[in-house]
Amino acid sequence: MTVLVHAGRRHGAAFEHQVLAKLCDGLQPKDAPSTYDVSELSARISRRIASWNVEDDMPQLIMGLLGPDACEDWPTDPSFSVVCEIGPSARILVSITGTRDDAEQWAKRLAFRPEDVTFIPADGFRLHELDESLRARLAWAALDGPGPRAYVEEILASLRAGSGSHLEALLSTLAHAFAPLGSSDAAQLLGVEEAEVTAWFDTHGAALDRLIEPCEGDTFRFRHEALRAAWKATAAERTASVQSRFAAAAREVVLAHVGGNTQTTPCADTYLRRYAGAHLLESGAPDAELLELCDPRWALPRSREDLRARRAELEQIRWRLAAPLEDLGASSVTPDALPPLVRVELSRGALTTIHRGWDEGGAQAEAAWSDIERALAVALFSLAAHASPSLRANLEARALDVVRRTGAAWRGDGWEDALALVSAARAASEHEAATFARWAVAATWRAERGPDIYLRVWLTAANLLPPSEAEALVQQAIERALSSAKPGGALAQLATADGLGEDQALALFRAAMSLPPTSRANALAPLLRVLPDEERVRAVSPSFDAFFVEYDENAERHDTDACTAALLPYLGLTELSKLLDGALPTPGALAVRFAELGAPGRTLDVIKQRCGGGIFAAHPLLLAAATKGGRSLVRAAREAVTSLDPAWVATKLVRDHAPEAIQVLGLDAAVDVAERGGGSSEYTRVTALVALCHAAPEPSRPALAARAVAAYRDDRDTDGLESVVRCAPWMSLADAAWLFAVSLGDAADQLTLVSTLSRWGGVAQLAPIIARIGGNDALAAVADVLPEALRWTERADAG
Repeated sequence: MTVLVHAGRRHGAAFEHQVLAKLCDGLQPKDAPSTYDVSELSARISRRIASWNVEDDMPQLIMGLLGPDACEDWPTDPSFSVVCEIGPSARILVSITGTRDDAEQWAKRLAFRPEDVTFIPADGFRLHELDESLRARLAWAALDGPGPRAYVEEILASLRAGSGSHLEALLSTLAHAFAPLGSSDAAQLLGVEEAEVTAWFDTHGAALDRLIEPCEGDTFRFRHEALRAAWKATAAERTASVQSRFAAAAREVVLAHVGGNTQTTPCADTYLRRYAGAHLLESGAPDAELLELCDPRWALPRSREDLRARRAELEQIRWRLAAPLEDLGASSVTPDALPPLVRVELSRGALTTIHRGWDEGGAQAEAAWSDIERALAVALFSLAAHASPSLRANLEARALDVVRRTGAAWRGDGWEDALALVSAARAASEHEAATFARWAVAATWRAERGPDIYLRVWLTAANLLPPSEAEALVQQAIERALSSAKPGGALAQLATADGLGEDQALALFRAAMSLPPTSRANALAPLLRVLPDEERVRAVSPSFDAFFVEYDENAERHDTDACTAALLPYLGLTELSKLLDGALPTPGALAVRFAELGAPGRTLDVIKQRCGGGIFAAHPLLLAAATKGGRSLVRAAREAVTSLDPAWVATKLVRDHAPEAIQVLGLDAAVDVAERGGGSSEYTRVTALVALCHAAPEPSRPALAARAVAAYRDDRDTDGLESVVRCAPWMSLADAAWLFAVSLGDAADQLTLVSTLSRWGGVAQLAPIIARIGGNDALAAVADVLPEALRWTERADAG
């Protein structure tokens, strides 16, 4: 199998993403991508080439990448190469224009291993070796020919001598184009009628034929990239005027779309529709002009090919807008720098949403658009949470307006709808709060597995309902929990409801006390800390007795870990000894409780006899040594933690118990343990440093936040994003700006309009970062951009 891809302007592949798309088309013709998403294309090609093996019934692959040096934007970082790993049955041929040194540099850029590379110089030919009919056409390329520069200088001189300025203008326009041009495109750029351009081709075909040739779609291109480059250099005095002409035409086309002037707007397949953004970027257009390309009236695609063009265009704009934020040396970032990037990401997300709608169609496509109102409300509520009181009220009012107008009609994921509606209910006035709470309860019935695993939302919603209605809802939730196969666990889930009130806790307590022993203990475990004293005393005894109940395979399994952790704070030495002698609770938790009660000797005995070594001993030792009664265990705890192997085990322990680690190990030692335990992934290291940042004294937090961001930068595993964002209040401005730029739109598994607003790496998740960068001004500026999402919904609904 042979796949050859020519790069460069004359082949309509002036940018890396276009080359990658052509490679993908050749490697997977039956599964070609419908967007020019560089990361998607790179991943596809990399996987395909790396796994190419004739033993898997695949033919031998010869892939030719011809002229990547003619591209405008090929990355210099070898880590971005799509051919860094080549399967056993694949061979890659790369041709460039230049010297051996140039070839060696390109081999490095493509991440080829030196031992795998063979450099082959391309010998030229002489004029007498050519057929006579080809000599004039190819004289410039012969060893004894004039060369591209002299060749085009001769032609340029003859045109000027023969009053061929219009042909010179035509060729200069073609030389600056990012792809072959048709007569209509050239006419529009030159400001003449298409018939006039056609007449030029007819009248001066012989002169033009020496430089240009027809290609697909009735377009024209230079016969070779070297001739195009030589003409561009030789007629350099025209460069500025040609670039200005392209930029002016691009600006005119975009404004015509945005202004709704359909009579002058080009079709989806015209050159300027395809490359308007590229020419505006090349001309150094201000950000305000580039942001017009985010307007749905321009960016709404007409076809799959048009979708590719719009996606590529927005990616180029994103790179330009994000560059100042990604500069690690940035010391000042104004709030005004954030909204443009948000607007671009909303548009990019909208294009993916459109793409998914075209691919999936039907109810799934409709649901993707219907979720946008909810996502917008969530983003606004999240921004409000980090604002000053006056701005918070303003942002919550905007979010409530969205909920008020659309919330009753939400039909997305029931759980996400319910959470958003609960947020709205908390921010609303008393009457509306009850309405939104009812909508939240109704939404749980649409959840994938029904409402039962989300019943705690019912208890949260009940706090916002009138008393009689609230009591009935709580009782209904309890009855559903009691009817489940594991009623103790179901009631325990209810007990984790956000904002659980005393009356609700008492209702759960009464329901739990009627259950069999193990179910009762499971249900009481999360209630012990919130029950009034009298009911807690009544609950402790049956919870304790459950450890001594004989095993019954038909009964609900006793959650010994949860029950031990919940019960121990209410037990004394006598009860602890009884548990140790007659039951099998979690031994580590018992050891810690002995230390709390001032019996460190018993703590060591339990650890040695019941916990074994490694993490099973280090964990309780660390927690015990952090108690007032366990101070004598500090040395043993330090030795146990620092000797853990592999190092990431100790790092995880420090992460999960950061306050105790700081207290027992000391801050510097705890940080050292966290830093050493990255292992194959930085996730554990990042999350440990974040936990230490939150637990450390205030003066130490900025330095720890910087360490956490640095660890995340070393390995941007997006699982760590949620954790590192928690350090936002103590980040440097440069770190916060960098994190915003590399996360917004890039951290999500798939960038969509909803994800840009409210999911991983979206505005909602990055709200603390936005607040850190610019406080109220940044929060308000970003909030002002978010309604752009609704404009996309309106355009999509309009067709």
